[in-house]
Amino acid sequence: MRPTSTARITAWGLLQSEWTKLWSVRSLWITLAVAFALTLGLAGYMILDGEMLGGEEAGHIPFGWTAIYPVGMLALVILGVLTITNEYNNGSVRTSMVAAPRRTGVLLAKAAVLTLITTVLGVVTSVLLYGLLQIAGTVPSADGLSLFDPDMFWGVLGGTAVLPYGVLFGLLLGGLVRNAAAAIVLYFGLFQMAPEILPALLPASLTGIFDYMPLAAANVMRSGGLSTEPYGVATSIIVLLAWLIVLGGTTWWLLKYRDV
Repeated sequence: MRPTSTARITAWGLLQSEWTKLWSVRSLWITLAVAFALTLGLAGYMILDGEMLGGEEAGHIPFGWTAIYPVGMLALVILGVLTITNEYNNGSVRTSMVAAPRRTGVLLAKAAVLTLITTVLGVVTSVLLYGLLQIAGTVPSADGLSLFDPDMFWGVLGGTAVLPYGVLFGLLLGGLVRNAAAAIVLYFGLFQMAPEILPALLPASLTGIFDYMPLAAANVMRSGGLSTEPYGVATSIIVLLAWLIVLGGTTWWLLKYRDV
């Protein structure tokens, strides 16, 4: 065995390490399982029930079942938070940083593993639900409609994309705050509740800022082009990426230059 001081840390090694951490920590894989079980269960119920998806107002939207995806996104935000804050809580982050002193690779490896897993599971979930929709036949506008038909595809794609976005957002938020409880409270308070409560308390001229919060942009992206208020899908993607860049850049800088 080579001495630790001469061992070369590779990107593949970091990815393997993060993969092992994810599946060896019970709270992480349980949270992952819960996120997709909730998404499948609730969306499946909506499809089989048919009333919410087949009513006069919603019946023309073939991908209406993706309205459940933000529930899975919320659970995945928690997963992302726990993935990094668990290491701070038990002190194992010090080992990771000693092994990879440049630190950037550790954060990128965590992000890559979580994004890959949630993207694959998200795609599988969407395909399964699309198949159930075709079997159930509860939404006339979706009957016989190919998954790759533009009327179906863009909405399903936008809905599926919020799942890996949620876990990545949670990871960066957790790395910024370093404490699971504080990060989750911050997410609920600032990103979930504030856009619902504060517009009623602020002057009308200021309420427009909440249109550029992550959940508002995610809802536009999920619309598959059906919604153009307060902006279009392209703008929503820019908003979502901007949040990741700002949050990710801040988290990276603090991780690289502050003490672990």
